[in-house]
Amino acid sequence: MMTDDLIPKAQVPGVIIQFTHVTRYQYSGPVVFGKHRLVVRPKESYHQRLEEIELTTSPPARTHWSEDIFGNMIATLEFLEPASELVVSSQFKVWRTPPPEQIHGPDGVMVELPVFYPGIEESATYLYRRSVYPPQVESIRTWVTGLGIMGAPGESVPLFDRLATIIRKEIDYQRREERGVQSPRETLRMRTGSCRDTAVLMMEAARSIGFAARFVSGYLESEVSRVGRGATHAWTEIYLPDRGWTGFDPSIGEQIGIGHIAVAVSYHPRGVMPITGSYNRQGQVAKGMSVEISSTRDVSTSPADPESTESQGLAPRPE
Repeated sequence: MMTDDLIPKAQVPGVIIQFTHVTRYQYSGPVVFGKHRLVVRPKESYHQRLEEIELTTSPPARTHWSEDIFGNMIATLEFLEPASELVVSSQFKVWRTPPPEQIHGPDGVMVELPVFYPGIEESATYLYRRSVYPPQVESIRTWVTGLGIMGAPGESVPLFDRLATIIRKEIDYQRREERGVQSPRETLRMRTGSCRDTAVLMMEAARSIGFAARFVSGYLESEVSRVGRGATHAWTEIYLPDRGWTGFDPSIGEQIGIGHIAVAVSYHPRGVMPITGSYNRQGQVAKGMSVEISSTRDVSTSPADPESTESQGLAPRPE
């Protein structure tokens, strides 16, 4: 029997990245809050480990943690009293190393067409190969095939590196605070879009030529977030045979890097909104919402002591 030696995390160069995400909703007077659903707890893997997280709210709330069908950790809040302001604050630290190395050509991850998913993967990837916008599949496929980036059948090409670069060049980034995403056709027509919009465009483009793809919601540690003007971020993961889920960020035209902190994944962008909920107006009106996101980074060669990472009232780290 052959075994692989595991590299202790203490020997893997990494960084500790801390994010603070504060959302404030204001109303003209006290309102009664219904249940709220939060998707704010970072996912964990060999390359991303949650060290600590603190979730606080005003007014106070009972918090119940659960895992959804996609493996995301969900916090359900039940508020204990009415208020004219709702504040949800999430602060966490993650230990992060670069994404796993892939088989690269001179220009990126090499992909061979047509794609083939063997055995159980063919059925397991069905949902991720199914378009969210069925009427647009043909026009999206025509756009992708017309880019001249796919190569001949059986030829290995850096297909998704090329696609991410083209989307970055052709679609002007535009930060949007309103909910929802643009359809791929709308993004291509307008030539502008947020990170959510370009992530959906790349996801649907990959699906149109047979690849499984999913939407990823999270954060991007950057100069903007380090000065307190960050925002939530979104990108795309493509499921590549023999390589697994591989992240590409079309809003910057590159593969994901050490600063990408994944929080949640889904076949549809609707399932990973950071905060959703309801309230009884009680005759009051909403006055506005504000979001503040900031980050700091510390170079580290090992994660924090696992015995000291749980905080009072927090979701436990999966064993």
